[in-house]
Amino acid sequence: MSLHDPVLQTDTDSWFLGADFDVNALDFSISSAISEWAQLPSTPHMLGSVGLGEEPLHSVPTPYAKGNGNDPRPADIVRKRWFTCLSPPEVNHFVYRGPNRPSDSFPQGRIDADDNYRAGLSQRLKPRMHDEALPSAEQLNLFAKLFFSRFHSLFPVIHAPTFRPTAENSLLFLSICSIGSLFVGSSHAVAQGLRIFERLNKAILASWEAILAHSQPDALSMVQAAILGQTYGILSGRPKDLVLADVLHGTVMGWARESNKYATLGHGQILDDCSTEQELIEQWHRWAEAEQRRRVEIALNIHDAELASLMHHEPIRKHRFSQYPLLASEPMFMAPTAARWADIFKQSPSYTKLSLSPDLHFHSAGHDSRFAIYSVLESINAHVIEARLSGTLDRGRSHNLSGLLMHWWSKYSLQYIQNEEEDPFSLPVLWHSIYMSLYSDMDLLERAVGRNGHAAATGSQDPVQTWAGSLDASKCLVHALLIQRYLERMRISSEPAIHVPGALFSAALAWLCFTRIGQQQSINLKAFDAPEIQLLGSESALQEAQGQAFGDSAFADVNHLHRLIDLLHRFGRWTISKTFATVLCTALEEVREE
Repeated sequence: MSLHDPVLQTDTDSWFLGADFDVNALDFSISSAISEWAQLPSTPHMLGSVGLGEEPLHSVPTPYAKGNGNDPRPADIVRKRWFTCLSPPEVNHFVYRGPNRPSDSFPQGRIDADDNYRAGLSQRLKPRMHDEALPSAEQLNLFAKLFFSRFHSLFPVIHAPTFRPTAENSLLFLSICSIGSLFVGSSHAVAQGLRIFERLNKAILASWEAILAHSQPDALSMVQAAILGQTYGILSGRPKDLVLADVLHGTVMGWARESNKYATLGHGQILDDCSTEQELIEQWHRWAEAEQRRRVEIALNIHDAELASLMHHEPIRKHRFSQYPLLASEPMFMAPTAARWADIFKQSPSYTKLSLSPDLHFHSAGHDSRFAIYSVLESINAHVIEARLSGTLDRGRSHNLSGLLMHWWSKYSLQYIQNEEEDPFSLPVLWHSIYMSLYSDMDLLERAVGRNGHAAATGSQDPVQTWAGSLDASKCLVHALLIQRYLERMRISSEPAIHVPGALFSAALAWLCFTRIGQQQSINLKAFDAPEIQLLGSESALQEAQGQAFGDSAFADVNHLHRLIDLLHRFGRWTISKTFATVLCTALEEVREE
């Protein structure tokens, strides 16, 4: 973030909890909502403090003794470490076995239940509750400040200049704090953020119906809180959080749709003449609410593509460019005052005259907003995923999707990504990673290294070896090299965008399969003649990538695979990066043993 970033010119005190904001009352209201949902007494701290020792951030892998005939196969070890593999619950659920009867001798046709069975069902239907006091107001304020100064530019769905913590948007404030805790630099703060995240999920699930029915602004705040919660789940590195974000994605989309039912999402509001400053401020607030609703739709597109990519399922949303909401530019969205906003608004011809020149492919989807352009790229990603999973990614469809990507680069690269320091979304990384998914079936590569266990890995060996010997594999690795080059030059003070860990993981996975399973040592020189590579126009970048590809071919897997794993560790702000690194190291070790 630049020192001249508009967010730093906003009155940051407005983001903080004031003396009149009762944190204990907020704490009690959340506990009450959860308790009512779980049918438990509404008293705070019901089960006392829950430390990270009881719920570790990462499950500790079970040690396996070597030399035992019952040793698990290497691919099965990888499966247990995979970033989507859910661990079995520690507490055994009640199972009815009948009076003096083993479970495998249950009388055929018996459907009656006794009191023990009823009691077990009642116990099982009660959610497991972990509840404790919120951090102090001072700590929450620190988390909020770090969110706006370090993370907000990566996912701008909240209008920072007008945001004020209130009782009505308390769930949104806590969601802000959960992400802000990741920037404090202490494990204790991370643990606090994790517990806020877990309580927040329960509170939203317990009260969503009442919030949606209360008012449009309250409903918007809840949807924003849920979207930030999804973001936290994607980045947390815990399989259950990632799976939860994926499972609830459709629910959040439904909430957003319901909250917008009676709202205005118009693209071209005309600035009214305001006789007083107060009228201008009120109009600014109305505009900000509508703009946030549009940005929620963009954020859902981004999450949809990212979750589909990580979980290898079809996207839920349609990703039609003709139906994209038209976003305001970043300077307009981050204008610190109503007067400054009005000045920018009046200078924007797209809002005053609606003189847009729709793009042949993207219509008005990208227009003037970097965040929207980011989402357009993610929507292309979603189209690639859908084509591959539906079996329609033939040569013609692949050519069309590559044409979309090249058109995106030609249209936006000079304006938005020429200066890497002004690109908080690391858009070239996403662009290259989409090309990687065009040239390789990442689902197949993941199965080959053990994601689904030994049988699936064995069945994937031959297709991966065939892929590794193809020109497409070499093209995929050229894009992996360019991702590596971009991120190795990234400033240490920059925060990685949410798709960066996944792109690094895909790049490392491609190298692992190419060299270890495919037994290939060097990239095909013809891969550098691909049209999209020539489009980049950076001779120095291509020469450097070629040098990396051919100058050390005997140690390609060492020089690239391990450097990519090291980058994942360096981007450990998002714990998913470290989880990806652990998976890759495990796969590397187990593939080596096989």
